[in-house]
Amino acid sequence: MLVSFQFPIADARPFKPLAELRLPLPDWPDLITTINPQFVHYFGKAVERSKEPDHAWPDENKYVLARRGLRFDRLETRHAGPSNQRFRPRCAYRRLLNDGQAVARAEIGIAHNNQLFYPLFGLSIEEVLTIVREISEIPTIVPGLRRETKKRQLLAQGKFLARLYAKSSTNDIGHNQIQSQQLVEAGDPLIIVELGPNETYYDTKDYEINGLFQVKHASVNGAKAMFCRLDTSAGIVSTWILQKGSASTDQLRKLRICLSRLHAEREVLDTILKQIHRRRLLNPPTEEAVDILDQYFNERIKIVNREKWGGMKQSEILAAFDATIAVIRPASQAQLVSRYEGGRRQIWQKIAKYQEQRNATRLVHVLNAEKGAIMVEKQVNVSGTGNIVNVADYMSDVTNTVTNNLTESNTTDDIKELIEQLSQEIKKVSLEADPSQIKQMGKNLKALSEEVASDEPDRRWYELSLEGIKEAAQTLGEIAKPVLSITSKLAAILLA
Repeated sequence: MLVSFQFPIADARPFKPLAELRLPLPDWPDLITTINPQFVHYFGKAVERSKEPDHAWPDENKYVLARRGLRFDRLETRHAGPSNQRFRPRCAYRRLLNDGQAVARAEIGIAHNNQLFYPLFGLSIEEVLTIVREISEIPTIVPGLRRETKKRQLLAQGKFLARLYAKSSTNDIGHNQIQSQQLVEAGDPLIIVELGPNETYYDTKDYEINGLFQVKHASVNGAKAMFCRLDTSAGIVSTWILQKGSASTDQLRKLRICLSRLHAEREVLDTILKQIHRRRLLNPPTEEAVDILDQYFNERIKIVNREKWGGMKQSEILAAFDATIAVIRPASQAQLVSRYEGGRRQIWQKIAKYQEQRNATRLVHVLNAEKGAIMVEKQVNVSGTGNIVNVADYMSDVTNTVTNNLTESNTTDDIKELIEQLSQEIKKVSLEADPSQIKQMGKNLKALSEEVASDEPDRRWYELSLEGIKEAAQTLGEIAKPVLSITSKLAAILLA
């Protein structure tokens, strides 16, 4: 059993060519790996894959070791899974890859140690997912950031690996470091589980209704491929479970690379579009920057939209990634990036279509694996850009916080009543709105209630909180009108 964790990193620095933020070395993706191998600070040296390269992804042939970039805390003492079949983890690999443009990623592989003496046999899917969840919580350290030694769960290290990568590959210090940290951003992680032939037996018909999406064997060269969204203490994570089936070892490896790369490509595409929306790119647009972005978008959208690759139906793999119960709400135009000045129209038409598909808010299944049992949570929203939020749990936490703060507050009853109404109205729109907007409103609502409960409330915090709620509500249109109305009433009282 091998559990692979992928942490996508979107590096937007190449799209600011005049700034020259990124170091020119190493020579991604064609790294020097001979006598004097190239290296990346805080991670390690460049090496070449020992196995035959996958010709569909030539930039996968070489990578940088990432042993220094992520350390485990007494990994040899950890274990996971049922008491009669313990998963004993050992680190199989730690890698840093980069396609030479915008797609970087850290990959961590954890295998079962001593399979010969302690084999895993006949695990249920519930037990497999329990092992995965427990491994994702293993304590790790990402060093190099101000000598930081804080331990965090493995699955929570994405943004810290992205920060370390930005620091290690920035061309200068000072202002360049600040810009690099803004332009290098972590995407949502991915977990891929590869099971041996006897490690589990399952009838996929029993699991499709419980939130596990099965890809047809014929579409993936006879392999078994199952997708789900797994709830962990670090958050909800997209998870694939693979087994060889009638596929060859090489075909199974190609499937894993395809799944990993598709996820990273889409996460980075989404983030680059967000960076344009935030005006960190093309501000102002230059001819060189526009040409680089046009070329990037044209190439990458072709990759994620192609029908077949390596004998596999990529479209069915993407359908599993996007598996939903129902589309709740189409993408709001306010969420989408408008066509940028100088961009070619035919390329932007592809981008616009991609954005609409990815930004639609949907209702999905999320699995919670506890002690070998699976519980299914249906009231979970996912926006196509990977922002997964358990809205019911999140809003319950917001409401409880607000209620507690108002109980302790000495403010007037009118203000308390308006804040309670605001909380209820945000809760009403939560199942129809983009999860990221709900998070923004919820965060600011909690901050507002905390300031109201303060012994010495600060008017500036009122203003910031109300403005944050207002901005998020305005992007939602008609459904958030009551939120805007109550926000205005509170502003008239608190900011008078």
